[in-house]
Amino acid sequence: MKARTTFIGLMLFLSLICAIAIPAHAQTTSAQQTLQQYVAELQSNPNDTALRGKIIAMAQTMKPAPAIPEEARRHYVLGKTFFEGAKKPEDFNDAIAEFKSALLLAPWWPEANRDYALTLEAAEHFDEAAAYVKLYMATNPGDERLRAAQDELYKIEARQRLASKAREESAAQPAPAPPQDSFEALLKEIDGRRYVRKEGIANAPGTITFVIDVSGRFLVFGEILPSGHSYPAGYQENRRIEILGRETTDTDYSRPNPYIKEWVMSTTYIINEDGESITQRLRWNDGDTREKNFEWQR
Repeated sequence: MKARTTFIGLMLFLSLICAIAIPAHAQTTSAQQTLQQYVAELQSNPNDTALRGKIIAMAQTMKPAPAIPEEARRHYVLGKTFFEGAKKPEDFNDAIAEFKSALLLAPWWPEANRDYALTLEAAEHFDEAAAYVKLYMATNPGDERLRAAQDELYKIEARQRLASKAREESAAQPAPAPPQDSFEALLKEIDGRRYVRKEGIANAPGTITFVIDVSGRFLVFGEILPSGHSYPAGYQENRRIEILGRETTDTDYSRPNPYIKEWVMSTTYIINEDGESITQRLRWNDGDTREKNFEWQR
């Protein structure tokens, strides 16, 4: 009789345990299914911050806490790696994409929300960064981390103000003048200048002065002879050459001379980039090239 009583008591105890365990298991299964449903809804509407908060709140009540999917961990590690290699705001785009993917799979994950917020802040997406700092705080990471997160919100506010101020100052600056053609600017700079070169006269006293005057878009070439030469002193032969570029070639500079074997076939005038000198490059009929330099006479 005593044994029968003990057996009945044992069966009643087991029944009680099952009665308690089955609802708890059913409750856990129901929570997981609801969480999965919420996550699916979020994946259809990733910008629903309110739904993210709802998922985080639900995950806080689940025992055990929902597991982090392996694919979410992969995206998270990729995001961290891209974040560490970024140098300027636009470099954070790859990290942003990976953290976003991780949080579509595990939106309740505290570290992913925190690191995504820091990445958005570095990329200067300040409003969105602040929203994810608040989502991180909703995961209840602990008093010390909550304090650091709140301080981070203040930093975001300050950086947002600085960025806004910089944009306002930039907008207030006058628009830069359109770039001026460098050659045209050089022509204006050297207009009116005289460039000279002196050369001794074979079998005659004194030197001859060759001059190039810049007049608008023309080079005016001439020579000034000393006294005692066959030409009168101060004689100058003017020849106008249109400036076609920083290098201008004059093919009519010289004609074949029946009394000499060599003559100049063309002359190229090269205006130095700083306007300090003009190089005269002579090409002779025998293929030889000679250069003579004219210096600015200040």
